[in-house]
Amino acid sequence: MSLIQIAYQSPVNGWLALTLTLDGKTIEIDASDVPNNPVEKLAAAIQSAASGLDASVWWNLEPAGYFMYFERVLAEVRLRIEYAGDGKRSHAKEVAIIQGSNAQILKPFWRFLREFQSHSYVEPHWPDVDYGRIQQIKFLLEGN
Repeated sequence: MSLIQIAYQSPVNGWLALTLTLDGKTIEIDASDVPNNPVEKLAAAIQSAASGLDASVWWNLEPAGYFMYFERVLAEVRLRIEYAGDGKRSHAKEVAIIQGSNAQILKPFWRFLREFQSHSYVEPHWPDVDYGRIQQIKFLLEGN
């Protein structure tokens, strides 16, 4: 069984319901695409993390929020998730942390992006995403 599993429901009117399972712990995220597109931000974060850089994604729940951090730790990646009831990063509390190889931490998110892309969601349900990053991420993950 993989460390990370990601399931989602089709977005509706700018809302995306995600279920993340991190080493047996489940986190439900019902994210808005306002004021940012978290799927777009996730693609950028995964690309950065696969390139060896730290990155983060804000999942806005209006008004609450989840903050997902991808942090490099030597040859591995640590995924840390924090939650803030008021949506303020400075008030966030850690709800999950997991560490592993690029394949264990980043690949499940890359697979999620590919699956999400295959449905070609459009406004008003979900805004455009730059899926050009998917091939770049694949190249980076295969090189590690």
